[in-house]
Amino acid sequence: MKITHVLTGLIDAGLWVFGEISYFFYRVMGWRRIASTGRFLGRVICRLDAKRREALAQEIRLILKDEKDREVIMQVTRRGFENHYARITETFFFGRLSKDILDEMVEVRGMENIDKALSCGHGVILLLAHFGSFLLPLPYLGHKGYKVNQLTGKQRHKSLIHERVWVWRKRDADRLPVKYIQAERFLRPMLNALKNNEILCIAFDGRDGTNWTPVNFLGRKAMFSAGPFKLARKTGAVVIPTFVIRNQDDTHLMLFEKPFDLPRTTVSDLKQTVADDTDRYTQFFSDYVKKYPCHFGMTLLTHNFNASEDYPQLFVDET
Repeated sequence: MKITHVLTGLIDAGLWVFGEISYFFYRVMGWRRIASTGRFLGRVICRLDAKRREALAQEIRLILKDEKDREVIMQVTRRGFENHYARITETFFFGRLSKDILDEMVEVRGMENIDKALSCGHGVILLLAHFGSFLLPLPYLGHKGYKVNQLTGKQRHKSLIHERVWVWRKRDADRLPVKYIQAERFLRPMLNALKNNEILCIAFDGRDGTNWTPVNFLGRKAMFSAGPFKLARKTGAVVIPTFVIRNQDDTHLMLFEKPFDLPRTTVSDLKQTVADDTDRYTQFFSDYVKKYPCHFGMTLLTHNFNASEDYPQLFVDET
């Protein structure tokens, strides 16, 4: 036990030193150069990691079924690596984001949809996916004065170092005007947030939960959770599909779509109804993936590589 405490202290001290040095460079370089550094890292890893490069290229081929030009596929693949590592680099410094920096980074469309949804008084479920720099709406809305809650998944720590890195990053994220709710705990905090007419952010493609629904996604059988739609119907919350598109200059287009329609139904039909909601939303989401495959390709790869007993894989049939 004492050895573990010593190791924990050493790791935490090392992370603190590493963090302070990194934050210094962030202040000196600025957010745009930090993002471009992430893209450069992505290009290098794409070139060196042949296994993942070919795996991602295969995912891109399955998304762009009509594209036969190998060079186009490889361009999208490289862009997928660049976007992925630019996002990771940006997320590393999320606790340092300010309102002024976010106003430089982000162009927003659809804020009127958020305000109109909140005017209904039952809260908003901001439905995200691991698509692009998907966490940006949280600090953006928080710094604008909205009450923002994020539903976070079950923590899976592969080692002591992995655990301490998570603790360190969470401590930095806690600087943001965002409240975090653990998914594996009680439902009450989510219900309270919506009852208080706040925003609850949920990742539609998250791998936590038990209420899985089989749907057709990109020509394959996939499993998504119907939980967000069940929660929306239970509370009357408005579901706002949200997407973040990275531009070539590392600015972002943040899109708050019009509310996702949840047709009226009876309680006896609820299970089938939320399954139908999930299927309809999946088709809506797939249009974004087909249009911006480089924003989601690495997520497909992560779902495939990390599948385990407590991390259900996304696709459940062979291509």
